[in-house]
Amino acid sequence: MNSNVPIPDDLLARYVSGETTPDETRQVKAWLDQSAGQEEELLRFQKIWETANVVKPPAEFHVDAAWKKVSKQIATQPTAVDKPSPVPPLTVHRNKDGVRPLNTAGKPSTFIFWRAAASIVMVLGLGWLGYRFFERTNEPAIAKVLETQEKTIEQTLPDGTTVFLNHNTTLSYAEDFGRDTRTVILKGEAYFDVKRDENRPFIIQANGTEVRVLGTSFNVRAYDKKVNVAVTSGKVQFSTPKAKTLLLKDETATAQADTIIKLPAVDLNAMAYRTRVFVFDRTNLGDVVASLREGYQTDIQLTGRLKNCQLTARFERESLDAALSVIAETLNLQVTRKGKTILLDGQGCP
Repeated sequence: MNSNVPIPDDLLARYVSGETTPDETRQVKAWLDQSAGQEEELLRFQKIWETANVVKPPAEFHVDAAWKKVSKQIATQPTAVDKPSPVPPLTVHRNKDGVRPLNTAGKPSTFIFWRAAASIVMVLGLGWLGYRFFERTNEPAIAKVLETQEKTIEQTLPDGTTVFLNHNTTLSYAEDFGRDTRTVILKGEAYFDVKRDENRPFIIQANGTEVRVLGTSFNVRAYDKKVNVAVTSGKVQFSTPKAKTLLLKDETATAQADTIIKLPAVDLNAMAYRTRVFVFDRTNLGDVVASLREGYQTDIQLTGRLKNCQLTARFERESLDAALSVIAETLNLQVTRKGKTILLDGQGCP
C-alpha cells in the first residue's frame, strides 16, 4: 500500500472505538505497517478520543457536548504560527490487534488533529442521528386529548362525530384522526353519535375491549375493567380478545375478563348524565338513588329500612334538589345534608 494514500477517517474512528469488522481491522493493520508516521497519527487520533471521553451510550450522547470536548483538546495543541513546545516521548503499547511499540518525539500536526476531531464528531453524530430516527419511528403519534373532571362536556371530533363526556373521563386520539382511520381511546364514560363513513369504521378502545361501528349512537362506560355498551340506534360490534357480539338498537352488554354478557334492555337512566332525564316505573328506591348518584355525581345515601320503597316518577332536566323534594314528598322521607353527603331517611314502606 502506498503510504501516501490516506486511510478513511471514519474507519480510524471505528477502529479506536473497537467497532471495526475483522476485514476493517486487517486494513488498519496493513496501513500501520507502512511507516512509523502512520502509528504516530493513530496515536494522536486515539489520544483525542480517549481524552475527550465522548464515547457514551446513545441516550447520553450530545453532539454539541462532544464537539466542545474535542475542540478543547485541539485548542491546547500548537498551531502553524506557534512555537512548538518540546513533546515528551510517547509510547504505544502492543494491543490485541498487534500495534507494535513506538518511542518517538515529534511535532503534532494541526491538520491531523482537526481531521481526527471532525471524524470523531462525524461518526458519533451519525450514530446519534440513527438512534434518534429509530427512537422517533417507535414513538406513538401525537394525540389530542379531551378530559373532564367535575363537569361534563360535548365535543365534535374532526370527522363530524359528536361525543359527550361524563365526569372524570379522558378521550384521546391521534393527530391524524380521520385521515385513514377513526380510532379513539376511552377511559371513563361517553356517549357517541358517530358520523357514518362506510370506508372508515369508528373504533373505540376501552380497557382491553373494542367497539367498532360505521355510524350509530351508543354509550360506553369504562371506568374500570368492567366495560358496558348500550346502543340507542344502529348496530355495534363489541369485542374482547376472546369474545365478540353484535348489538342492535336498545341492546346492551357488559364485558369483563374476556367474557361478554348481554343484558335484558338498555337502562336509559344510565345515560341521564347527558340527557338529564330520569324515568322510574315502580323502581326500588335503592336503584333510584343509584341512578341519581351517577347522573348528578353526588353522594346520596339511603337508610336500610327504605329498601322496599318503590317510586314511579319522571324527572326531566330537574335540579337535584327538586328531584329529591319530589321523592321526599311522595314517600314521606327526610332529606339531610352532611357535608357533601345527602341522606334519605324515613319510616320505611310496606
